[in-house]
Amino acid sequence: MNSFRLLLSMAVLTILTGCMGSGHADVWIDAQRAYFCATLDQQAANVPTSGTARYEGIAEVSAVDPNRNTKDLYVGLATYNATFSSTGGRISGEVSDFLVLENLGVYEDPVDSNVSCGGYCVDTDAARARITAALRPAKAVSGQITLAETSVQNGVFFANASGSVEHGAGGETSFDGVLQGNILGNSGEVVAVNDTHSRTLDPTIGSPFGATRTGETLIGWFESIAVAR
Repeated sequence: MNSFRLLLSMAVLTILTGCMGSGHADVWIDAQRAYFCATLDQQAANVPTSGTARYEGIAEVSAVDPNRNTKDLYVGLATYNATFSSTGGRISGEVSDFLVLENLGVYEDPVDSNVSCGGYCVDTDAARARITAALRPAKAVSGQITLAETSVQNGVFFANASGSVEHGAGGETSFDGVLQGNILGNSGEVVAVNDTHSRTLDPTIGSPFGATRTGETLIGWFESIAVAR
């Protein structure tokens, strides 16, 4: 009986480990495919002038330590809610359900590995396998980053973002700064958000999306894509 329980426990652990990040991978694939379709043909954004939209997708939030030349990458599920009007509209968002990959190289991004088969196509099976494998050593952490409601003008918005994500026993990484977002696609079906720091390690360039941990100042990076549901 003990041997049976041990084998059963091992089987359950194997299944859970194999599924780590698979939900995040599916969301990433859906959002990436929509982003490809909205941007590769250079089509102009056609932002709705009425109604509402809910966008769901993925966000990658990094805490870069320039002194050690490493970063921790938090991969979370993102949601955005927009209300459109003839003058633009309003949008807000949040990111939660984080997984973390620790001590990566500054420019290393094992998750954002485009698997394209030409044109607008994403090789779904290959992408899912690659992203799931990349996330397998990740661990789930609690936390939330909120994008405060802000106005949308010509499909562009600048949102104040803040929040924290668990890091280690009793510790957390806090984020705060300004993010730039764009509503893309021929029916406004995609939201793409980046930090305005432009992924440079020079804190004098751009408006930094900051990160702090136990009193130490780090550099924050934020990237997100989401598709209307």
